[in-house]
Amino acid sequence: MRDDRVAFDLSHCDPMTRKSRAPGHSLSFVFLCAFWLLAAGCGNSSRTDGACAEVPGALDRLESPNADIRYGFFTAFNPLSYAETQDPGDPAFDAPRGYEPDLVEAAAALSRNRLRVAPAGIGSPFRGIWLKSASGRFDMVGGGITALEERRFDPDYPEIPLITFGAGHVRFLQSLLVRDGSPIMNHGDLDSSTSVAVTRGTTGESRLLQLTGITDGEGYVRAGTVIRLGDGSGEVTAEARTHRITAAGSTEAIRNRVRLLAPGDDVPLVVYFSSDAEQVAALEDGGVDAVARGETGNLVLARASGGRLRVTAVNAENPEIGAFSYPNTPKGDNLRLAMDALVNCLTDGGKIGFASWHENPEVFLERARRHAPD
Repeated sequence: MRDDRVAFDLSHCDPMTRKSRAPGHSLSFVFLCAFWLLAAGCGNSSRTDGACAEVPGALDRLESPNADIRYGFFTAFNPLSYAETQDPGDPAFDAPRGYEPDLVEAAAALSRNRLRVAPAGIGSPFRGIWLKSASGRFDMVGGGITALEERRFDPDYPEIPLITFGAGHVRFLQSLLVRDGSPIMNHGDLDSSTSVAVTRGTTGESRLLQLTGITDGEGYVRAGTVIRLGDGSGEVTAEARTHRITAAGSTEAIRNRVRLLAPGDDVPLVVYFSSDAEQVAALEDGGVDAVARGETGNLVLARASGGRLRVTAVNAENPEIGAFSYPNTPKGDNLRLAMDALVNCLTDGGKIGFASWHENPEVFLERARRHAPD
């Protein structure tokens, strides 16, 4: 795994001037970025072309000479994976933008169109999006998904893995977004006088609950926590190890949770929202004191606020690796192996990644043109 701290200016990446190759806001910051690849034997060569050696063989393993790939992407995670609109009735909903879509587009070009990608937007909620690659609708799914072993299973039927994850291509660090001037500097500053916005079924939620002690290391909710539900059924009170919340899922009875109020003065009120826009509006209006989310997305929101918001409490001790998901089938495995080889080539074995893409949004397409097999 490589770990590069790079300072970069995103003012040249505005979508009005760079079209689809960049996030929706200019940005200048120092960001910790690391990329690792899990495909065996693909990342050991120091030669630029060495990282591309696996591409021809991986493409030859595809079931047909030309494969039409149905690529489902999350539409609301700027700058990783997003659409220009959140309206499913608008054609722009199926037009992907951001780091991951650019990586997929370059992978298709590197394959000399043996992989022909047809993108389709997947809107909120984010919860369970990784399992959609097993639905029969998609061949692969992306959207800033943290690759966790427990996410390979349906929470209700944990016997058989439904999906696999490809090679990791981006690293996430959880953080808090707060108002400028807020005294909150780390998770230890959160107490019963504060409230935090989260999204159900995300690593942002699960990490916040663990860091604040609302859940334990296995995701079990602290006894005495009052869990308010949004389906009109009122609320439940957790007893010892009766209710569980993890990044892969939760106890059925609390899947529609809208508030968590744990006992004690050392924990915040947790408030659930379904979109970034709702979270930011609540934060700016004083409805909540922080938004728990990945650093990458929070930095974009902070920049868009014009200085009203800032990012803090970056949890560098618990990095998370993002990857695409694929059906756990022979066909899915062949596509995963092909994509892993293509991604390894495009990133030069992990040397080129998120920071490089921000500096030059054409970096992956440039490598695709240079290294496409004959």
